Amino acid sequence: MKSAGLRIRNPKERGEWAELRFMAKAAELGFKLTKPWGDSAPYDIAIERGGHFARVQVKSTMCRDRPRKPHHQKGVFMANMRHVGTRRYLQSDFDYLAVYVIPKDVWYIIPSEVATKRIAIRVAPSNPRNQYEPFREAWHLLRGNEHTGTESVRGLTLHAVVEDVAPPLIAEHPLCPCHPERSMHFTK
Repeated sequence: MKSAGLRIRNPKERGEWAELRFMAKAAELGFKLTKPWGDSAPYDIAIERGGHFARVQVKSTMCRDRPRKPHHQKGVFMANMRHVGTRRYLQSDFDYLAVYVIPKDVWYIIPSEVATKRIAIRVAPSNPRNQYEPFREAWHLLRGNEHTGTESVRGLTLHAVVEDVAPPLIAEHPLCPCHPERSMHFTK
């Protein structure tokens, strides 16, 4: 069955369709999503991960890259890594790149530190030796460390400690008449 995306000729409309496909797939996998208002953010979707957000830039491709040299791979699809106009994406623009290969109905979830090293991402769904194959359908990367109790931020692992502290007493004060039975000493 041919994908409906192959019939969308306008690149902007096809990109919006791919974003909807991404959101539908992510929702099916249990992710909580949000979409920034407008087109000015360098990412398309944010995924909630334990109170924090991972920013995702969604790209789609139906464009087969033509091998320019005999040793180039066949069956390669290319996604351009340029933001609005001609500016290349920076690693700080998003956390993950999601590339949808429309004819193959395959997603690649690639961390920004890997994706932003190139001006184009060339994926080859039929070639297990393609450098991006470890990221094929790697939806688990979007979950991050939400189930471990720690959060990894650019190579640092943060731990939280909660101390058991008695709640403060509420003062009997003209501005706080709600609990006159409790008292507290105020200091300046």
